[in-house]
Amino acid sequence: MAVATKRDLERRQRRWAEQAGIEIDAAGFVRDEAANLRVPLSAAAQLGFERGSERAARRTLPARMRALHSSAALVANVFDYWTGRDAAPLTRALGLGTNSASLAFEEPLPTGLEGDPPAADVLVRFASGYVVAIESKFTEWLVRKPRNKAVLKTKYFPRGVQLWAQHGLPRCQRLAEGLQSGVERFRFLHAAQLLKHALGLAMTAPRGFELRYLYYDWPAREAAEHRAEIERFADAVAPELAFRASTYQSLFAALALDPSVERAYLDYLRARYFPELARR
Repeated sequence: MAVATKRDLERRQRRWAEQAGIEIDAAGFVRDEAANLRVPLSAAAQLGFERGSERAARRTLPARMRALHSSAALVANVFDYWTGRDAAPLTRALGLGTNSASLAFEEPLPTGLEGDPPAADVLVRFASGYVVAIESKFTEWLVRKPRNKAVLKTKYFPRGVQLWAQHGLPRCQRLAEGLQSGVERFRFLHAAQLLKHALGLAMTAPRGFELRYLYYDWPAREAAEHRAEIERFADAVAPELAFRASTYQSLFAALALDPSVERAYLDYLRARYFPELARR
């Protein structure tokens, strides 16, 4: 594909909706949440998304879940299918093996600090107690982060306490301090958000954890710098933090090769999100 923009990705979602006969407004929001989802949310997904703000109407805009470009809708359409099913094909496609696992959405990762804790878009829990927190991005990474905005609240740096280092993550501590001082800067990767997730995992997952950054790849001008920032983050936190990045495209391609995965589910995802990945 030629170099594209965030607007091109939003236009592609709009074309999908128009071809599907779905009514949308000028800002790319559907009239009803159900029109933005392959099937209605499971009870577990409803519980999870209601913990966050994705389904809540805002003062001047509809709920984020109703946006065609919603990352929450992408998460629901890809992952909620596996709620109540054997998730082995999903975990295998993610490169996590095939041991028994369950999914939770918008799962809080308490840090012991005041205010709302960071939350994993998807939390994969294995029977062993090992957990994988997935941070999902659809179009968000295509927007440059403001230069002068504080990346972490001061509560993450209590006087005389190094929170990350205290929980076995000294390299994360150094990166967090570098972000806070301005020595380190990421323009497209939300590194501070990943560091908050890492801290929450270190405090709540005693049997081991992995942090996964799962993003929708797009051939935009920002893509090369985004990938470079992912690599820079991974190098900065290795080896103390089990961190991996992968794309929704690679996840879908792996699922599509699995004969046990329902075709109707794959056909919806292909038509909406992966039309360039032809059926095999």
